[in-house]
Amino acid sequence: MKSIYFLLILIIYFFSCGNSNTKNKPLTENSSSKADSCDGPDSDIGCCFLNMPSEINNIMNVAGSSEPGERIVIRGQILDEEGNAPYPGIIIYAYHTDNGGNYSKKGNETGFQKWHGYLHGWCMTGADGKYEIHTIKPGRYPSNDAPAHIHWAIKEPSGYMTYLNDFVFSDDSLVNKEYLSYLRLPGDDGVITLKENGSGILEGNRITKIKTQR
Repeated sequence: MKSIYFLLILIIYFFSCGNSNTKNKPLTENSSSKADSCDGPDSDIGCCFLNMPSEINNIMNVAGSSEPGERIVIRGQILDEEGNAPYPGIIIYAYHTDNGGNYSKKGNETGFQKWHGYLHGWCMTGADGKYEIHTIKPGRYPSNDAPAHIHWAIKEPSGYMTYLNDFVFSDDSLVNKEYLSYLRLPGDDGVITLKENGSGILEGNRITKIKTQR
């Protein structure tokens, strides 16, 4: 009887200890149960700069060659508002709708990109404060209540982050006095005139002056 009793004790000990090591194990950083703090349209602006490639330059390629829509290139420059000097080293994040006005997704997006879709990218201003965005001209929202636009946010070398007024297009009838009167973000009004460059690509320029937070 003693041997049977001792065997029962060993069996109980084995199952109780073995289960405690798995059931009570804390969730790791990579656990699928961990909440995605950037999965929301109103998440912190810092979420714009997550998922960024480890290396970026002054050119942002947003739309692949097979993406439907008019091809556009925006050449911009960011200047120090106080000294009008080029402002290098600013990280830019931009995103926009497809040519149908939707934030299209591939299904594997995480964080902010669950809301912004796959038409997004990053770049960094060069020593001359310049950058380029190569993409397609976005469409208006299906509700047709806002001009076609490209959203963007910047991160200065100091770590300061802010949104700037959207890129919008001068030939859009909704870019009017009413629209311009509602602009509240730093920098210029973001209105760009696109011109065909002779090879089927629309090109435009933008100069943005900001008060630096160095």
